[in-house]
Amino acid sequence: MVQRMIPRAILSATFAGAAVIVSGASLAETSFYKDKSVTMLIGSGPGGAYDLYSRVLARHMGRHIPGNPHIIAKNMGGGASITATNYLYNVAPQDGSVFASVFNTLPIQPLIGRKGVRYDATKLGWVGSIGKHQNICTTWHTNPINTFEKAKTQEVAVAATGVSGNAAIYPKLFNQMLGTKFKVISGYKSAGALLSVTRGETAGICGMSYQTLLASAPDWILKNQVNILAQIGLKPHPDLKGVPMALDMVKGKADRDTLTFLMIPQEMGRPYTAGPKLPKARLTTLRKAFNATMTDPAFIRDAEKARMKIDPITAEEMEKLVTRLGAMPPATIKAAAKLLITKKKKKKK
Repeated sequence: MVQRMIPRAILSATFAGAAVIVSGASLAETSFYKDKSVTMLIGSGPGGAYDLYSRVLARHMGRHIPGNPHIIAKNMGGGASITATNYLYNVAPQDGSVFASVFNTLPIQPLIGRKGVRYDATKLGWVGSIGKHQNICTTWHTNPINTFEKAKTQEVAVAATGVSGNAAIYPKLFNQMLGTKFKVISGYKSAGALLSVTRGETAGICGMSYQTLLASAPDWILKNQVNILAQIGLKPHPDLKGVPMALDMVKGKADRDTLTFLMIPQEMGRPYTAGPKLPKARLTTLRKAFNATMTDPAFIRDAEKARMKIDPITAEEMEKLVTRLGAMPPATIKAAAKLLITKKKKKKK
C-alpha cells in the first residue's frame, strides 16, 4: 500500500490554522472571564465536608480558567442539594459564571419521583469530581458491638441528620436485608451526630463516608477511635483492608440490585456541575480547569493539610454513572424509592 505524503507547506499551513482556532477560542474565554467573579454554589450548609472540599477548590481553580476569575463560594443548602440544583438548572445564568457543588445522590432524585425536583440529571453539564465516597458503618471504640455480626444480636442506636440521608437509609436497609438491629436516631446536625457518638447518646453512625470522617473527625480514624463494622461501596477501599463489604453479605439478586442502585452515586463522590444550556466551549473550559486543578501542587498541598482524599473522576465517567442509574430495572428503582421517600402519616380526625 502506497502512503500519500502531504507536502510540508500544506502540513505547516494546517497546523498554523489549528493554532489560530485554538488561540481564538482561548482569547474568547479569556475575554469572557477576565475581571469577573465566578459563583460556586455549595448545595449544603457551612462546616461540612462538602463545604470544606469546595472552599479549598475555589481557592485554586480560578488560576486554571482563562482570564483568572475569582471564584466565590456560596452556600445554598436545602433538600440534599435539590434547592441549589433547581436554581442552577432554571434560574442561574447559563454562561459559565455559575457552577455548583452538589450531593452525589442528585441523579437518583428524579428517578424515584422526589417532590420538588425541577431538573434532568442527564442534561446537566457535569464538570468533574474530587473523589469517590466509601460509606462505612461504625460504632465508638468502647462499644461492645464491634463487628457487623454483633449488630444482629442487640439494638444499636445510630445517629443520622435526616430520614432520607445515607445514615438513615443504610441501617434500615441492613435491618431488612441482613437482620441487623440498628435503631436510627435522626434530627442531628452533622457536627451534632459526631458529638452524640462521643457522648454515648448513640453507639455510632452507619452511612457516613470514610473520606468525610477523615476530613471532619480525623482522630476517629487516625487514633482508632471507632470500630468499622462494614464498608458500603461497589469495590473495597484500599485503606479498609479486612473490613467486610456489605454488598458481599447480601445474597438475593433483587436486594443486591437495590443496594447497588443506592451505591452507584457514591462512585461520583463530590461532584461539580454546571447548568444544562452552557455553550460547549464554556463547559469544556470549566472541565479543563477542574482537571488541571486536581494536579496543581498548591491545591494538593492545601488538600493534604485538610486531610482531603483526592481521587479525581472525569466528567465523562460521571455521565456514564448517571446513564447507568437510569438503566437500572424499574422494579429496582421502585424498591429504592420506598426506602428513600418517607410518606407522611395522615392525621386522624
